[in-house]
Amino acid sequence: MADDGMLLNFELDDAPATSQVKFKGGRWRDRVRAQNSVKKWQKPATDDANRPAKRQRTEDGTVDRHFKIQKTATVDHVPSHAMKTGAISSSIFTKNPTAVTAFDEQPEAEAEPAIPSNAPLSDEASTFHALGLSRRVAHHLATKLEMKAPTAIQKNTIPQLIKEDSDAFLQAETGSGKTLAYLLPIVQRILGLSMNEDGTSKPVKVHRNSGLFAIILAPTRELCKQISVVLEKVLRCAPWLVCTTMMGGESKHAEKARIRKGANILIATPGRLTDHLDNTKVLDVGMVRWLVLDEGDRMMEMGFEDDIRMIVGKIRKDKLERENKEGLVLDGILPARRVTVLCSATMKMNVQKLGEISLEDAIHITASKADMEKDAETGADESKFSAPAQLQQTCLIVPAKLRLVTLIALLKSTFSKRGAIKKVIIFISCADSVDFHFELLKSPMPLETEPDAKPNPHIAATVAPASYITSPATPTVMVHKLHGSLAQPVRTSTLHAFTNSKEPAVLITTDISSRGLDVPAVDVVIEYDPAFAVSDHVHRIGRTARAGRSGKAVLFLLPGCEEGYRSVLGTPTPTSQLYESILQKGLSSAVNLPAPYENAENENEKQTWTSRAEALQLHLEQRLLARPDGDEGDAPKKGGKGKDRNAKPVPSNPLLDAARQAFRSHIRAYATHVREERVYFDKEQLHLGHMAKSFCLRETPGGIGGGVAKRSIKAKDSGKIQSGGGGNKTQSGGKGSWDAEDGVGAAVDGDAARRMKEKMRALMNASSEFNLG
Repeated sequence: MADDGMLLNFELDDAPATSQVKFKGGRWRDRVRAQNSVKKWQKPATDDANRPAKRQRTEDGTVDRHFKIQKTATVDHVPSHAMKTGAISSSIFTKNPTAVTAFDEQPEAEAEPAIPSNAPLSDEASTFHALGLSRRVAHHLATKLEMKAPTAIQKNTIPQLIKEDSDAFLQAETGSGKTLAYLLPIVQRILGLSMNEDGTSKPVKVHRNSGLFAIILAPTRELCKQISVVLEKVLRCAPWLVCTTMMGGESKHAEKARIRKGANILIATPGRLTDHLDNTKVLDVGMVRWLVLDEGDRMMEMGFEDDIRMIVGKIRKDKLERENKEGLVLDGILPARRVTVLCSATMKMNVQKLGEISLEDAIHITASKADMEKDAETGADESKFSAPAQLQQTCLIVPAKLRLVTLIALLKSTFSKRGAIKKVIIFISCADSVDFHFELLKSPMPLETEPDAKPNPHIAATVAPASYITSPATPTVMVHKLHGSLAQPVRTSTLHAFTNSKEPAVLITTDISSRGLDVPAVDVVIEYDPAFAVSDHVHRIGRTARAGRSGKAVLFLLPGCEEGYRSVLGTPTPTSQLYESILQKGLSSAVNLPAPYENAENENEKQTWTSRAEALQLHLEQRLLARPDGDEGDAPKKGGKGKDRNAKPVPSNPLLDAARQAFRSHIRAYATHVREERVYFDKEQLHLGHMAKSFCLRETPGGIGGGVAKRSIKAKDSGKIQSGGGGNKTQSGGKGSWDAEDGVGAAVDGDAARRMKEKMRALMNASSEFNLG
């Protein structure tokens, strides 16, 4: 054949030819991930590197654990077991957004501790007796309650409320003693009906049937109970005076019985008091001299404006009685008019609106007399509230994928010191997320109690020993949960257990615990989810650093727009910190895994904090994939090609269902920040896949934008509440099911009916707290 001059030119690459790798077995998702991993590492080498890519080494010569090759990507066959257990998993240290905050270098020497701004005064002339309290009351405070000196707000408030009959607005930082600031003048003036100034008794002694002289309103049941406990301690110096409570969740018949017996001071929530004013004729408010509105801004936010208007109107409508049924003249000792006292740590527009409803020619009382004089000249302003000076605030910048392991590392380092009985409060945005994190952190092994100890059934599901966060120095840590969907006896018992815990304790809670609660010795407050408004943030961090004690507050923020939230938190501005230092400190030693995982694999002593963080995240994800029967992997769905449609579906892991529901509720709650702060919490910039990692989920659940999640209860044979979305489709509307959103139900027997009623009761209890899902 003649040469026609055609020239064929084949250019051969220097890189070695790679063969097509085909994976078999396992799940199709894992095969796709493995195939993509192979393609990634089969890319041609660059001019600077003519060899296959390998793990990079750091400056100290150690292998970078963030940059690794999946072992299953180099074989032709992936074992089915490796696929199910998740041997192929994305690293939590890759593809994270970069923080924009310029982190300041840590100072070489620690600064001197700040002088506490809410501690009792050290001036020798500042005593309770000098403020106008009788020797009987002052001696009782000093000997029985160990309170020898007042705080600044008490020093400015007590003389004013004892000598004057004008309305007052009390504004002071949290933990400064506002409760005693208004309780002590009320007790002193009522005690004056029975005692002379020299301490001798009068011929007529006031008792519980002498009349109702004061009403104190509080937004939550927990705050009502706390005020009642403080008042009962004060009244031990005058046992003939009686106080009582009225709040939701309690028996109205029992409350009516207590009113019939008589009470001098009433502590109530607005809704329950409105109910009794309308329906309980024995409740007589004709002799009420004081109306105290504690946490007024919170009551307005919870929608109690109409109830407060009705209460104020009802009390002012009745004629003020000058003497009681026994002929005891009340004027001259008690105020000649009805006095209203409004208390709040912040001054917002809704507080000013509440003042217009309830106050008449009120004086503004603050902890500083300079501020009082300024307010008298220029009027009260809306200056931002400042946290206690001794409170150490930190903003922790943490990517979404690292939130959970960072939280565990922070708790683990907090309880690493031997002999320190510390208490930590973790604030989370919604009740579903509280339930999930409690179930995740608690130990499956029950707490060993003394044989003679009687268990409390109310805390059986809300208090448990913790796992992951313990250490050889602190082998036992108790974890508690508290939110508004729990029954009132459960909430009361759980809060009591946390307050009186003799072991290091953690309370996982919603904003229901952010207002007014005085839990002794709270060392750290962790805002795992930022508050919905800056005012809520103020009350959250106020659970620590109370009455002059030191405290620490840690706020978790995501890199990006959330970092700007630091600028609106008031003064002093919290310091910024990157998550790496927390992980290095908390994961410097091995994590104690709960049973039955503690003996699964011996940890290598040379593991770094990064490898421990990845191993911990992988372990948590595998816990959610484990089936109740002990196998691992997602539960197969009912029906399908090649499957027996009559076979019973394999039940999914309850912890996986809880994680999916918690994720949905968290995303919905994220979109409910106040309008002024949504520029920092933009839901459009939230990476749902990364956020799912913080709930130990490998895939983003569905059903986020459908409002309140639909839940269904199957017939008696299952008796379980299943959440829609993700891998489990909602079965509402079917035979023997009940849909909480549509309100269409069918007959359900046994435990399922009881759980259905509890869920409905929780959904209807909208005044307790913001509770999504």
